[in-house]
Amino acid sequence: MYDIITHHYFDVNAEAIYNVCKSKIPDLSEVTLKIMRYLQNEIC
Repeated sequence: MYDIITHHYFDVNAEAIYNVCKSKIPDLSEVTLKIMRYLQNEIC
């Protein structure tokens, strides 16, 4: 997707990208926080 966004930006459907970000970022954020908490517990 990165290649399409960076090199073919006239062909990009902004609404589709917005919808993907809106639906996937909360999940990604949750997983990232879990990883950070796990790593913090492992280090301490």
